Amino acid sequence: MQEKQDHIRTMPDSDLQEVWFFIEKDEDGYPESRTWEGLWTRPNDGAFEILNVPFYLKNVSRGDAVDASQEAFLKFTGVRKRGGHNTYRLLMENSSEDEVNAALVELRSKGLVVELNEAGILIAVDVPPSVDQQEIDAYLLSEKEAGRWQVQDGYLHNIPGS
Repeated sequence: MQEKQDHIRTMPDSDLQEVWFFIEKDEDGYPESRTWEGLWTRPNDGAFEILNVPFYLKNVSRGDAVDASQEAFLKFTGVRKRGGHNTYRLLMENSSEDEVNAALVELRSKGLVVELNEAGILIAVDVPPSVDQQEIDAYLLSEKEAGRWQVQDGYLHNIPGS
């Protein structure tokens, strides 16, 4: 089971710090193998700005400023300010490495920030506020309908109730 570290992690030669977030499971208990997700942040005015794209969280996005309590690790306690980003997850379970790499290049060319999980089949996608959200939604949906990937929402800033 993926668990949090029992210490404060910092990026060598930088001011980056890792903040740990408890993962709320979906109705199917997903993700089964993880309870916590650590995200790299930059301290800023007493808060921590998220720099990674979350893979499993539905309550934060890249660019959000969050609060964290100092325990044996930095533990997320709440969102201080939203950054206006939206997050999606693309599952490319039956795709070749070349197909996944082509998707990464294509997504980045649209102005998106993407990260690939260690298994090489799950892509975390950040849609910054500077990108046309409707165009990205149409693109992600058309590729889903074509069978290229499965799509799951993370945190959606511009959707009421998210």
